[in-house]
Amino acid sequence: MSDYLFDKTGDDRDVAELEALLGDYAHRAPLRDPPPRRPRWRTAAAGAGVLAVAAAATALWLWRRGDDGCPAAGSGFAFAVEGGPARCAGSAATRGTLPVGAWLETSDRAVADVRIADIGSLTVYGDSRVRLVDTGAAGHRLELARGKLSARVVAPPRLFVVDTPVASAVDLGCAYELAVDGDGRTRLRVTSGAVSLEGHGLTAYAPMNTEVLAAPGRGPGTPVALTAPPALRDAVARFDAGDPAALAALVAAAGSGDTVTLWNLLSRTRGADRAAVVARLDALSPLPPTVHADAVRAGDPAAIEAWRDALDDRWICPDCYRKR
Repeated sequence: MSDYLFDKTGDDRDVAELEALLGDYAHRAPLRDPPPRRPRWRTAAAGAGVLAVAAAATALWLWRRGDDGCPAAGSGFAFAVEGGPARCAGSAATRGTLPVGAWLETSDRAVADVRIADIGSLTVYGDSRVRLVDTGAAGHRLELARGKLSARVVAPPRLFVVDTPVASAVDLGCAYELAVDGDGRTRLRVTSGAVSLEGHGLTAYAPMNTEVLAAPGRGPGTPVALTAPPALRDAVARFDAGDPAALAALVAAAGSGDTVTLWNLLSRTRGADRAAVVARLDALSPLPPTVHADAVRAGDPAAIEAWRDALDDRWICPDCYRKR
């Protein structure tokens, strides 16, 4: 092989001819010395400075935006997030205003405090997804698709509602916890006041210190006291799952702290089954003089509601009841 390309020795006519054709384009200017090499620490410092300026500019932009996807102010629910990342309307957020139609999503470590207009507040826990459905003078509505929240509300009944995949928690002036698992199964636990859990044509009235489960395909189950014994809980679970034979065990297991469960069964039973529930509830908490047992056994909604009104003090303010 010829070395002509490297040191012009040898005889390579093709290369010489090509060289002659391209000679007019040869670079003839003298070569300049390369610039002195900058110390590495200066380069690193300069790069760090650029990154710091970029980070500051980004932070300022996010602050002015109200943290990306959701505005800093406007119509909606104000929120602030701590403990981990969150997203509002699909963008990273640590605070802002959740507008109607937008989702607030928390990571597993994040906790969001949300202001419910002027009637209360929410805590949205980690790995949760909640959406503001509507807000206005007529009411406020959220959707909890998954995760857990706690609500504290002081407002007229039914002004605040949280929907889940299987039921709706209708606030009656209270504080409560609401959790939804990956299958939509919903657990409501009431710590103050009362909540009506509604769905699939069923209503569960849950006052303070009670909890209730709502399952896909069948809606809210029967509320039980937080102190309910295992035998009663087992019977309620079987009854809610559709086992009619569980009612006898349920009635037998009910004690003085389980009148909430028995009252809720009045609208879920009929005939002899309802008569058995009426007898047990009357033995634990006698019918008020204005309510007739025959009307309750017949399923009269007004009579059943009147009995609940008489029981409410005992459920919602047990200390008040004990002082009588």
